[in-house]
Amino acid sequence: MHGLSRNASRLRTDSASRYPERTAIVFGDDRITYEALDAANRGANLLVSRGIQPGDKVVLSCPDSPASTSASSRPTPRSCR
Repeated sequence: MHGLSRNASRLRTDSASRYPERTAIVFGDDRITYEALDAANRGANLLVSRGIQPGDKVVLSCPDSPASTSASSRPTPRSCR
């Protein structure tokens, strides 16, 4: 199963490089591009590299914009908890 996970991760990063503006995830009316998904993954990896573990609480400072407001009001996906 580990190989399958590695292949899915590689597919996501390759798709982010080749097709950054294409839709990667559809959740109701929301659409997330490969570029946004890759950015979120880089942010998550940075937190992990700094010792943050599942269950730890973190504070994010985001610019005052509609995009960051809607993102902060959405429920956290299970994989990010």
